[in-house]
Amino acid sequence: MKKPIVLLFCCAAAIAARASQYNSPQLMAYRSFLPELEETAAFAEMGIPLRTVFIANTVCADGRSYCQYPPVWKGFGNYDLAQVDAQLGDMVKGSPSAEFIVLVDLNTPPWLTRVVRHDSWNEITHALSSPVYIEEASNYLERIVRYIEGKYGDRVKAYMVMCGHTSEWFERDLRQSHPKNLAWRKWCEERGLKYALSTPAESELASAAFEGTVYDPATEQVKIDFWKFHSWTISEGVLRFSRIAKRASGGKPVGAFHGYYMICDKDPCGVGNCDYERVVSDPDFDFITSPSTYSGREIGGGTGSMLVAGTCRRYGKRFFFEIDQWPHSLKSPYPYSKNFRNLGETLAGNTRNAAFALVHHAHFHWFDMWGGFYKDSGMHERIAKIAGIQKRFADDDSAPYADVLIVADPDSAYGRIDPRMAANEELGEEQGARCPEGFVPAYGCGEEFRNRINHIGVCYDVVSFNDLPYIDLKPFKAIVLSDVWTISPEKAKILRDYVLKDGRTAIWAYAPGVSDGKSVDARRIRDWAGVDFKTPGVTLTDMGDWNAVYAYDYRFLTPEKFAEVFKAAGCHFWIDESVPVMANERLLAIHVKYGGRKTIYLPRTCSKVVDLINDRTVATDCDSFEDDFKTPDTKIYETVYK
Repeated sequence: MKKPIVLLFCCAAAIAARASQYNSPQLMAYRSFLPELEETAAFAEMGIPLRTVFIANTVCADGRSYCQYPPVWKGFGNYDLAQVDAQLGDMVKGSPSAEFIVLVDLNTPPWLTRVVRHDSWNEITHALSSPVYIEEASNYLERIVRYIEGKYGDRVKAYMVMCGHTSEWFERDLRQSHPKNLAWRKWCEERGLKYALSTPAESELASAAFEGTVYDPATEQVKIDFWKFHSWTISEGVLRFSRIAKRASGGKPVGAFHGYYMICDKDPCGVGNCDYERVVSDPDFDFITSPSTYSGREIGGGTGSMLVAGTCRRYGKRFFFEIDQWPHSLKSPYPYSKNFRNLGETLAGNTRNAAFALVHHAHFHWFDMWGGFYKDSGMHERIAKIAGIQKRFADDDSAPYADVLIVADPDSAYGRIDPRMAANEELGEEQGARCPEGFVPAYGCGEEFRNRINHIGVCYDVVSFNDLPYIDLKPFKAIVLSDVWTISPEKAKILRDYVLKDGRTAIWAYAPGVSDGKSVDARRIRDWAGVDFKTPGVTLTDMGDWNAVYAYDYRFLTPEKFAEVFKAAGCHFWIDESVPVMANERLLAIHVKYGGRKTIYLPRTCSKVVDLINDRTVATDCDSFEDDFKTPDTKIYETVYK
């Protein structure tokens, strides 16, 4: 039975999932593939002496070397350490106060690729399955870190281990190989699994019993287990090399680019990043890194990380955010990287990106990829201002101020087909993983919904399903569970004990609970959606102590529909316009595409609201305030709540 839901505006409250202390000071740095010595010195003058340095052996996809110095890794046990001195020494000469985050590239140099017979750039799981690669890469990493510590240790703040496609620990290769087959057999044997001696072929993985989208555990468990093995292999590599770097550096913070769950909703499993929780929870791993997502970067969009930030916070880890968006004055050679179109967009967009990092207390660096990103008029002044804000709030660990929660569920991701399967990539057609109605259900998850929610003036947080029993859910009025297609009895208990209660609204897409981990059955969907599978449109059902919103076709959950649902759930709307808002207990950021006089509604009374970019008090003793915005603009406010 359906009934209207009373509209209630309730104040959001800080999530209690965070650990009280982060494990390392908040870092802000400058990065470039090029030496960029003048810009390194300029950033030091702006109060950012920390430089991210990439000691790389790899040529990127457009033919340029990631490092402008000769390779260090020359052969088995043969290291040209003079090139380390050349690279770091130049930085110090250009900027005597320079400090470093050192990125060490572990991708196979050409000579090692010939030995291992797999290029880790595209075939990281194959390389990680090779004992020869593991031994030689381990020796190289330990030697180079010990050398750097011996000569530059007082300047080094952290390390990152780099490998895989674009050195970001992901892979899209599904071919079989002898080393990967051997690793698969060992992995299965350790878990008491009896499958074929080879990993499943791509043609086998490309079919799924339920509507061509979801694997049936009763008959297709091997496919689910393969995806687990695929991600496990990569996360095991991340952890193996992180421990080596931590030991060799005497315990300094170590991180890696990894955990890309919010990645265009296409293939968190296919890229091998679904085992991120094991990485983040490991005591020898300190921070996990991601650029902003490649959708939502346009002016008016809300940006965001490909990581699940709430899981990092649960384990007391900062995440590391990479700001790498192309300015209006440079043409991007990459089709996926959206340019800002004019100086106003360059200033407002970069300020928005930095605001995201500030509100979430993330480490971050300004990535001047191939040089010239920050030389436009006003950019140095803006970055210096942001550096001052970061230093002022460096000791703050208040969690995001949110009453909408988005839930990532790697367990369900293992059980659904990779949408790239059977795709004709040359024609740009995604034929795989389409349900009979002709759309790809995976698009109704993660990043796509996050981007829509970014456009309606509410604040959200992102956590993993496994975090739910360990965080305070009382502040959250609406929880987006669009990824949760596998609901085992254990997960059902978590949902009923912690989530589906207290008048909360749960938003589901496509096939919630269709799998219980043993079989698939569409009749289970009604238990969670409140209506039958494939019920048209968007439905709202009173489930007693909670409310279910369901859309079989994710496309019906538009930003306007989300706004309607969140208003009915009692979520707080900070502004009467469809713009991104980010907030914690001390900072509030609002990004707008179109300027004008705006009214901002606070969740409770503030004694003072200060515009931190322009150093002015906007309002005092208020529960709302007005301010003027440019076209476009990003404001960062200090909010002093009573």
